[in-house]
Amino acid sequence: GDKVTFPVHPGAQVTRLSLRQSGGMTTCFSSALVDLGAPAVNSTMVMKIGADRWVLLVGGPRQGPAVLFWGFVLAVLLVALGLSRVRVTPLRGRDWLLLGLGLTQVGVLAGAILFGFWLALGFRARRPELAQRWLFNLRQLGLLALAAAALVVLVSAIHEGLLGQPDMQIGGNGSCASELRWFVDRTDGVLPRAWVLSLPLWAYRAVMLLWALWLAQALLRWLRWGYGAFTAGGLWRRKPPAPPVVTAPPAAAPPSTTASGPAL
Repeated sequence: GDKVTFPVHPGAQVTRLSLRQSGGMTTCFSSALVDLGAPAVNSTMVMKIGADRWVLLVGGPRQGPAVLFWGFVLAVLLVALGLSRVRVTPLRGRDWLLLGLGLTQVGVLAGAILFGFWLALGFRARRPELAQRWLFNLRQLGLLALAAAALVVLVSAIHEGLLGQPDMQIGGNGSCASELRWFVDRTDGVLPRAWVLSLPLWAYRAVMLLWALWLAQALLRWLRWGYGAFTAGGLWRRKPPAPPVVTAPPAAAPPSTTASGPAL
């Protein structure tokens, strides 16, 4: 049945027990219930996850892995709520949130670049005029450089979402996305069970495809506004032409006077 008996000899002994569970990795997968029949110490459980699964949540003994992605989502939500009150762009709270969620796969710095680009355009539209010509042109060059960086961020986010592996920021006790590790220092014989909530990888691809379609539709509106903000007050200020040199007309010769003397 489900019981295995083996002899214990004096001295060091290594016993390996292998078992196979019916079925494969399901949406909510739990480790098998194992009763050692005697107290044990220093128990380590390792669960290997295939590359075709999208891990959402994990649970088990206290010393084990954690999915840090959801804490990052909470931070994105707070940032989106804050930016929704900055009325300098057509982006609203929902737009900031969806944009930030799609950028979770490319890092915080990349998200800051894209968010900063839209905010810079908004402040550019609010204050199109600058007193000094060189400062106006320098701002235009800075916006162009920021636009190029934002384009690279968008392309990278779409590429990672549609072709890359989901980065759920799994860590703790030496764990990673493909290997989850739990440790229990002491147990009464029944090993604690671990569980994993995951979805097939195609579900992640579908979510990122929907995000990419939403982004394409939203960019049509945002870029129209962005071009108007970038060109408000002119694209470039040229150096004013030098004033024409006015030459003074030559001085008129004084009229000649002829003195007439007495006729001789």
